[in-house]
Amino acid sequence: MTRARTALAAAAVCVAAACTPHPQTGVTPERLHDAEQAAHRAIANEKSIDASAFPPQSVGVVPFGVQVADTTLSSLGYGLADLLMNDLARSHELIVVDRLNVDAVLRELRLAASGRVDPATAPRVGRLVAARRLVVGRVAQAAGQGITVDTRVANVATSEVSGAESEQSSLDRILDAEKSLAFRVFDALGVSLTPAERAAVEAKPTKSVAAFLAYSRGVRFETDGQYYAAAAQYEHAVTLDPTFQLAQQRLDDMRRIINGANALLRAASAANDGLNPGFALPGSDSRIGGAADPSFPALTSIIIIVTNPP
Repeated sequence: MTRARTALAAAAVCVAAACTPHPQTGVTPERLHDAEQAAHRAIANEKSIDASAFPPQSVGVVPFGVQVADTTLSSLGYGLADLLMNDLARSHELIVVDRLNVDAVLRELRLAASGRVDPATAPRVGRLVAARRLVVGRVAQAAGQGITVDTRVANVATSEVSGAESEQSSLDRILDAEKSLAFRVFDALGVSLTPAERAAVEAKPTKSVAAFLAYSRGVRFETDGQYYAAAAQYEHAVTLDPTFQLAQQRLDDMRRIINGANALLRAASAANDGLNPGFALPGSDSRIGGAADPSFPALTSIIIIVTNPP
């Protein structure tokens, strides 16, 4: 394949991965389906992917690994990575891979629940999500009540990994630490922010640590494809902080996905009822409903053949 054709193929992969310079909102069942299909295609064609042809400014963010004894913080790496992704998307210089595509690839690789993408596995994940660079990280408990967050930037084309950017803070200052870390990651990526972009990055989505922890649990469930559980956590985050707009957006996203799934189930049930309508038992007033009826025999089919006598 010529260099020009390789570049065109890489551009097509980036389009399929929904790379975007702005945060993605308005998740729909259709977009979720497209992300899953893109993940299938990327894995099926993995050997033909040339990461060096990805746009240099394309970047992805994956959930941070978590090493904490306090189980209430076990989802913190998901929430911090999610906020960092949104902050990076504020820059006009970067093309941030849509989180739906990152999540879909992680589910295909069975990494969504563990969040275990490290510098060793980052190049492969980066190729599959069509990112030239991939941000990976780790959250660990420091001495006392402190929390340390480390990030590294992996060059997917060369497999080189930058030195760690690290922030340490108490839990009640974790959102401040994320903002400080975001600016350090911008520097590591060689990005200059405009005053408006810097102000947007500095804005905190919430001041409530409890709401952010609920949000982080929601992100973890969503990444793993558990949309009902994710919706419950996002709703809890909004209850704790009604001004938490990002949590409200994600709650709306989950409701669209759930409603879409319910509509599909209703359509399937209607189709089954059309093929298996209710019937009355011979010699009885009892009537069994269609496939949607709980009393409908799940594993039994009754076939009645009517013929004319000779």
